[in-house]
Parts: sequence; C-alpha cells; structure tokens
Amino acid sequence: MATHWDAAKVKAKEIRDRYRVQEPPVNLFEIASAEGIEIIYFKPDETTKDVSGLLDKADHKIFLNVTEPAARQNFTLAHELAHYFLKHKPNEYGVYRRDSLYLDKKPEKEQEADYFAAELLMPEELISKVKKEYDLQNEDVVTLAKLFGVSTSAMRYRLKELDHEQQA
Repeated sequence: MATHWDAAKVKAKEIRDRYRVQEPPVNLFEIASAEGIEIIYFKPDETTKDVSGLLDKADHKIFLNVTEPAARQNFTLAHELAHYFLKHKPNEYGVYRRDSLYLDKKPEKEQEADYFAAELLMPEELISKVKKEYDLQNEDVVTLAKLFGVSTSAMRYRLKELDHEQQA
C-alpha cells in the first residue's frame, strides 16, 4: 500500500476547483451533500469514546463524534472525505482510535487521508492569500486557525509542513 502524496494533493485541488473554493473555510457539508454523503452525528459510548469519525462507503454516510470541538469535527470530516475521494478500499482504512494512532506509526492510508484533509482545508495558496489580505504571519496561528475552521494544532502543523516544503 504505497502512499501517493502527489495524487492526494492533486485530488484535493480538483475538489476545491470543482466546488469553487476561493475563501476559507471550506464548506465540507456542501461537498458531502453534493456527493450524496449523509453526515450523521453520534454520541460515543465506552467502546467508541476515542473515535472521531467513520466513513461507511457502502451506505454513503460519514459519522462524526458530536462531543468533539467543531474544528476537530471539520478536520475529521475532511479526513473521511479523503477516504471517499481517494477511493481507499475499506480494508485500507478503518476505525482507528486516537490514542492508538500514536503508539505505532499511523497506517499509510490514514497518513494519506490526513494529508488530503490538510490540502483540502488549508491549501498553500489560500493561506498565502489570507496572510497577505489580513497582514498575518505564521505566528498568528490562532487567527489563521479560526479563519480556516481548524484547530490551532492542525494549523501549526500545516504551517510547519509548508515551510519545510519551501525549504526543500
């Protein structure tokens, strides 16, 4: 199972273009609806307390944990849409609990879905546009996160990733 970073980046741009995303935040609910995917919120129990979301590809449903912050739900929704758009097979992704993801290396298709989600929600060109428009710097991570509808940790990670790519 090879990870295809370039393909994930291209697919995220294709989706942004298809749905005419020009400003943050990306309306993932509109995208899911247009794709015929129903969003269902669940209240976790003891067995699902560490589950953020799940794609049921067969029934065109994405389940989101209602108890998580909106920014976390937004990234989770983008991650689950990644599995859908990247045509991951159900045996290539599954229910991964947050606490277990960091004990070992995250499975490749999960990393790929995270990369797609970051590219969909926080593309470099939109970040640059917003930084210029509002005279923001990377240090303004809280403001950028709010504008893009993501957590500060997701934005901080994305900014570091983009800086690393520019230096390479």
